[in-house]
Amino acid sequence: MSEKQLTELKDRTETLLKLRKAPSQFSILFHLLGTGRTMTVKELSAELQLTSKATERAVAKLLEKSLVQRSPFKDGGYACDAKQIVLSLLVTMSDLYEDYERRTPKTQPIS
Repeated sequence: MSEKQLTELKDRTETLLKLRKAPSQFSILFHLLGTGRTMTVKELSAELQLTSKATERAVAKLLEKSLVQRSPFKDGGYACDAKQIVLSLLVTMSDLYEDYERRTPKTQPIS
């Protein structure tokens, strides 16, 4: 994996971690991830009981953050690439583990 790809994945994770501060975006992203479906703004707003305007704004922000994509197969539909989210989280977990390993003193095995 290239440095550029790693940086993009780390940036996506940073964005994901801050998403809790935007409840509508958080709800929409995790609904798309959870259902695995491609959905329109109308479908999302109905299932999540959000106004159409709030859903439109949240989806626009998620698009801007590259957390959801427009569907080429369903007009007006949006989907979330779960593989990219998982990759982002795995890179972060790997970084956390490496940091943990560096900070944890190594003990010598007892002979």
